[in-house]
Amino acid sequence: MPKAETAAVPVKPPRDKRFDGYLKGAGFILATICAVLPFVMYYDILDARPKPQAAAKAVRDPLNRSNQKVVRETHGKQVISQQPKAGEELDPMTTATTSEQTGDRLARIDEASKQPFPSKPVFLVREVIGGLVMIEDGSGYWFVEKGSVLPDGSTLVAIEHGSDPDSWSIKTSDGDVISRTN
Repeated sequence: MPKAETAAVPVKPPRDKRFDGYLKGAGFILATICAVLPFVMYYDILDARPKPQAAAKAVRDPLNRSNQKVVRETHGKQVISQQPKAGEELDPMTTATTSEQTGDRLARIDEASKQPFPSKPVFLVREVIGGLVMIEDGSGYWFVEKGSVLPDGSTLVAIEHGSDPDSWSIKTSDGDVISRTN
């Protein structure tokens, strides 16, 4: 048999594996950072906690206001200082000015001052259960206890048992005594 001629097979140049090495290195660095990050955050949180201060230590002012000069506050208003004239005394009381009191405005003020005040709200004692008192007013039923604010603005001072087995009364901070009604 004749020898077969070997065909010339083109030989590929060897593959450059540097890129694969770069990818492996980047992956290793990323994995290391991900593994170390929780520990770094844990120690950072520990450092951020406030340290207990000893009682003898002075409080440190972070703004260091030791050399700060205090200036009179003007609250954004321009202050014009005038020297008082001889014989005048300045009134230290801060006052406000009003517009002129015209006749029409004075009439409205007089008319408004004659308006009656609203009457005291009325509420009824319905039941006493333990230390709670059920009261009823125009808006519904409420449970109150000693020290609670009542609808008329007073405070419940005492809950008293009457002479009859089912009689109860409450005393308010205004001095009112309200008995149970059925």
